[in-house]
Amino acid sequence: MLELRDVTRSLGRDPILAGTSIDFPSDTPTAVLGLAASQRDLFLKLLAGAEKPQAGSVRLAGANIAQARRERGSIVRIAASGEKPSGQRVGKLIGQDTASRVRLAGKLDARVSDLDLDQRLRLSIAIARSAKPALILLDAPGVELSREIRARFVADLKPMLAESKAVVVLAAGSVDEAHGLGGRVVVLDQGRVLQAGPAEEVFAHPANLRVALATSHPALNTLAMTERDGLGVLSDGSTFHPPEGIRLSGGPCTLAFRPDDTSLERQSPGCLRFVVRAAGEESLGGRRFVRVTFAGASWLSPQPTSSPPPGMMLNAFVDRARLMVFDAEGKAVG
Repeated sequence: MLELRDVTRSLGRDPILAGTSIDFPSDTPTAVLGLAASQRDLFLKLLAGAEKPQAGSVRLAGANIAQARRERGSIVRIAASGEKPSGQRVGKLIGQDTASRVRLAGKLDARVSDLDLDQRLRLSIAIARSAKPALILLDAPGVELSREIRARFVADLKPMLAESKAVVVLAAGSVDEAHGLGGRVVVLDQGRVLQAGPAEEVFAHPANLRVALATSHPALNTLAMTERDGLGVLSDGSTFHPPEGIRLSGGPCTLAFRPDDTSLERQSPGCLRFVVRAAGEESLGGRRFVRVTFAGASWLSPQPTSSPPPGMMLNAFVDRARLMVFDAEGKAVG
């Protein structure tokens, strides 16, 4: 296990960790969300023992991280640039079984310099697995990939890293990487842990609005309102009748749901219906979405078979079991 105990470290005036304690187990990979690019670099250096905390300790397998760092090959960091191009043959670096795991079985005779970025990233993961380190650190590995290639790479993160005996920590550049990795998720904000736990649990039941925003890809659909006499009063003055089982908090609150829980076609009888206006299309991660507006809010919904023209009035349906409500302080309302 990798353990952070009461660790404090800042980058300029921005806290990366503020007296923070986190456990990273070896039996499941962990994705960390909420760090900017420059913060990710320093965060991973702290975990690797290349930088020292201002307070607190970092320990790997019970020993100070400085001791683990002195053991050659015990810590491997994988950058977004992947394996450095060279004239070496892939088959000299990894075996057939490992190559198959990372989808490089047909590239064993290729030189590393002939591989594209996606393949060099896969190779770097394969080499790290073969080296059997105690700690594997990944720095937003999909950030430089094109949308379509990135989607395939991210979908393969979990199987590529499965059954590794190392502690695996991913400093995620975006939510899709955390989704692809599976395992555990830690959401940081201003150096503090907002929520940590199994990825499915954190994504399905965010503790507050900041976690919901940090764990949504594409961006979370939200609707601000004020509760009055059991109704939600929207920004345009209209009222929202909460469906059975949905409780609004007193005063200002936010209704939220993820784009993938939204549809322009009724999926089940229990869906909540909104009358919205089409406002164009967007492509994200190789997927097409329709942007719609409602009471001043702008939402995304997966594109149906045919794209509606801008300005067209539509029905948007949301799975009510996926609706989230947050109070004025952003805390989830049960």
